[in-house]
Amino acid sequence: MHDGRQPKRHLRLEGTYNVRDIGGYRTTDGRHTRWRRLLRADSLHRLTPASQAALVDYGVRTVIDLRFAHELASEPNVFANSTAAAYHHMDMIGDALQAELDGLPPAAGHLERILRIYTMMIDHRQRRLCEILSMLATPGVLPALVHCRGGKDRTGVIAAFALGLVGVPAETIAEDYALSARFLLKRSLDEQAPDLEAHYTSEQEYQRDCCPPDVMLGTLRHLDECYGGPQAYLLEGGLSPEQIERLRNELVE
Repeated sequence: MHDGRQPKRHLRLEGTYNVRDIGGYRTTDGRHTRWRRLLRADSLHRLTPASQAALVDYGVRTVIDLRFAHELASEPNVFANSTAAAYHHMDMIGDALQAELDGLPPAAGHLERILRIYTMMIDHRQRRLCEILSMLATPGVLPALVHCRGGKDRTGVIAAFALGLVGVPAETIAEDYALSARFLLKRSLDEQAPDLEAHYTSEQEYQRDCCPPDVMLGTLRHLDECYGGPQAYLLEGGLSPEQIERLRNELVE
């Protein structure tokens, strides 16, 4: 961990790989996102007691778990029964969309499939995405940590909405998304996972095939072209102008 005098983006915590603060990003109007307000992360099921205490000391009041119920069953969240932080399970994808994703015909390439998954989350899970952002806009919820299994896909979409809503440029959001490669590569090597990620030996290779900036840029273009951007999407999905303004005030200095 580190102190607040010199914020760092990545929080080195035993039991996790990809816990990151999204503070310090410049917005289009010249301001910056606040440090210690919103964190993005991978699964917390291996988080040690010392690491749990470190997150609470960092200021985390709320943990929002985006994983499936079956993921919770096999890898329970350490904060699920905690009195130190409020815990909310908000399945980002849901069984119905997952069944649809499983039935998709093969895409032209792996990256096209990732982009399709992200855009289908936006198209088919508007209510759930808006519920998550509404939760973040609730007084007393922040500072919060949002996570899924790897902290890249489901969490990446939520982080993109939060950053886009406060005016962080698309290129910066894409860079933040791609940064997961640096930390998930280490997880892959440590676990020797027998999947797509296992054969990568460099951050550049991992990023190229698993979280390239162009995929997030394509996702943001879809959001702009089909919905008019994150604010219009969230308003259509039920957030009030007051909630959006509150979230902006909380996340930007």
